[in-house]
Amino acid sequence: MSEKYVHPNGKGSLFVNSYKKEGGNQPDYKGTGTTLDGKEIEISAWKGKTQAGGEKISLTLNEPYVKPTQDNAPAPAPKVEKADPDLPF
Repeated sequence: MSEKYVHPNGKGSLFVNSYKKEGGNQPDYKGTGTTLDGKEIEISAWKGKTQAGGEKISLTLNEPYVKPTQDNAPAPAPKVEKADPDLPF
């Protein structure tokens, strides 16, 4: 199994989002990168137009998604007992 590629600081890569649906608000491109101080980030990019009609690309940078595990999952909701039907209220 190959190891995950780690970008040099200040670099990243974007790839066409093959899961984008027509008319959806999903990004046109997705990828990863590394900040100047070495922190991993996820990058999303959308194609668009400026007010003057020129082409632009808008970016969003996020911390990588970490799937919740049993250790950091939220506590289950407390169990609520059903009310006694014989109660007058």
